Amino acid sequence: MPMEHTNCSAASTVVETAIGTMLTLECILGLMGNAVALWTFFYRLKVWKPYAVYLFNLVVADLLLATSLPFFAAFYLNGKTWKLGHTPCRVLLCLLTCSRGVGVAFLTTVALDRYLRVVHPRLRVNSLSLRAAWGISSLIWLLMVVLTPQNLLTCKTTQNSTECPSFYPIGETEVSATCQEVLFFLQVLLPFVLISFCNGGLIRTLQKRLRESDKQPRIRRTRVLVAVVLLLFGLCFLPSVLTRVLVHIFQEFESCSVQQAIVQASDIAGSLTCLHSALSPVIYCFSNPAFTHSYRKVFRSLRGRRKAAGSPSSNLRDCYS
Repeated sequence: MPMEHTNCSAASTVVETAIGTMLTLECILGLMGNAVALWTFFYRLKVWKPYAVYLFNLVVADLLLATSLPFFAAFYLNGKTWKLGHTPCRVLLCLLTCSRGVGVAFLTTVALDRYLRVVHPRLRVNSLSLRAAWGISSLIWLLMVVLTPQNLLTCKTTQNSTECPSFYPIGETEVSATCQEVLFFLQVLLPFVLISFCNGGLIRTLQKRLRESDKQPRIRRTRVLVAVVLLLFGLCFLPSVLTRVLVHIFQEFESCSVQQAIVQASDIAGSLTCLHSALSPVIYCFSNPAFTHSYRKVFRSLRGRRKAAGSPSSNLRDCYS
């Protein structure tokens, strides 16, 4: 966080325990949900399209994000006491920040891909090969890796080895801190605007084209998927944007109660930015029936039911095609 007041403790056992518990649940759900999705990609999908490539990379990013969460959960459950030293803190923070940024980038790429294919089907970009889709995915990973090391190399740590900047690394200089803030807002607000625009255009186009009664369920399914994507993005990232704005507004206030409230709100909002890794499987289920079938099999297995015999395999036919 950019607001530091060494003489004002922001400790709250209730808030820290709640955040640690939330991160633990996000880790469990994220690992389980995305592991099933990964299995589905390898063993259930018979046809791969660029859309599937982008979703696959989203799954990988969410899995990487989930693997970093147990360490931050322990950090909060131990009263914001870091026991692993500076280097692991920075490495894990880099992993969290990079995978979170990659996840947002691929959510945006999926929305943009569907928008272009449905609203502007004659554009040459819609004829991209799988190799081109993998190339675009590699460029996204490379871009996010290049942007992320600021958080690893310039993040400020204190003399106390038990502290870790957690979700909000602080730049060593005012310039680096400002760059990090600008980068964060661009990584959240720009994708949100693009996703909203693309999904809005997608819905309008489908409503014009699919007026037949037998195709109305397809529109309803698409509407639900659009609503889920926007709700997921808004729930996970907009609170973080709001709290970081409040930090800058109230950073000069001397009141400890105000400082504590802002710090605690920022910690809660920061933990919500990782929630999308646990909720992304909802998007997969609406995108392809193969994922729905895989998750149902897991639920049946967990509930002790016998596996349904002779279930047909699904090809990659998303709800926008």
